[in-house]
Amino acid sequence: MLDLNNVPSMDGGDRDFELIPDGTVVNAIIKLSGGTIEIPEYGAGRYFKESMTTTAKWLPIELTIVGGAFDKRKVWQNIFVDGDAKDENGISKARKIGLNTIKQMVDSGFGISPKDESEDARAKRASVQGVHMLNGMNISCTLGIEKGRDGYPDRNKIKTVLTPDSPNYISSGNVVTGSATLTPSTQSPQASAPQQNTTAGGVTPSWAQ
Repeated sequence: MLDLNNVPSMDGGDRDFELIPDGTVVNAIIKLSGGTIEIPEYGAGRYFKESMTTTAKWLPIELTIVGGAFDKRKVWQNIFVDGDAKDENGISKARKIGLNTIKQMVDSGFGISPKDESEDARAKRASVQGVHMLNGMNISCTLGIEKGRDGYPDRNKIKTVLTPDSPNYISSGNVVTGSATLTPSTQSPQASAPQQNTTAGGVTPSWAQ
């Protein structure tokens, strides 16, 4: 029988409920946290979610920190790849930012400088044929703190994805891609209700709305 009268108190400061300080550099493993729709441009599999009220679409990810004082802590983030806001050429601002973020994650995971256009670097990027290959990838990044809105608390987020040209870059020593721990949703898009255009912390960037 469920007994909610004798639940242990969490007073005393459980570290999992304390935000990681702004500017902390970590290594983290990416896990795709599941979606409801497929966007063919980003490979096969229903890894994305979409807004009910705008054109916003995003890739939800979970980061598990590896090593250091915050080992095994988790950070959740949405990578927006579409939205109503357009640039002067009519291209979605979210798409441009989202693609750049994904490229930075791949460069970080493979240990490639973003300026490296060598045959080897281009071959490594070309080997990533869909976002599913981000699953299990170890990246280096700086964390920040996003202010909560509409009743959501403040939360950690990726501030900057670090690549080898950054003095703060932490090499993982190896790259793991295509983890078998993720099973893409097989539910049809028609059977899945679209999601609200909020991030895990309740904040959607203006360029993604």
